[in-house]
Amino acid sequence: MKGAFRRDLTLAPGPGFRLRRRLVARVFSVLLALAALGWGAFDLLAGFWLVGGATLALAVAFVVQLAQAELAGWRFDGVELRSRRVRLPAGGIEGVRVVLENGRARAWVETREGEQVALVEGDEEEVRRIAERLSGALRLASLQPPRQALH
Repeated sequence: MKGAFRRDLTLAPGPGFRLRRRLVARVFSVLLALAALGWGAFDLLAGFWLVGGATLALAVAFVVQLAQAELAGWRFDGVELRSRRVRLPAGGIEGVRVVLENGRARAWVETREGEQVALVEGDEEEVRRIAERLSGALRLASLQPPRQALH
């Protein structure tokens, strides 16, 4: 299996297929960064230079992690399914697979070459909804005339 199953993604509203981070995950990341900034500033003002500097470095790391997580969602533009690290042409996708275990589910994309690319993991209903939306978008794309990928 290529990649890792994401637990913090949900379907973005609107037509088409796009996965973005859940609001709770976004808020939690922002709060961690703000808390680290606050504690770092407090430590610096209190004269604890080493601890304050380390805490501010941690705050910067939280902001970088937040930015990377926001860019790591999935999008299907009718030509290819892509994330920050993976691009799969629509014609090379065999289908979307789902496995269920104890109320939890995992969904992945299987290519025509047999490669499996992890998408999401989570609540069975949400994962099924994601898999159905992507399958529908792939079926619709197969009916459309080919066009160039947008980069």
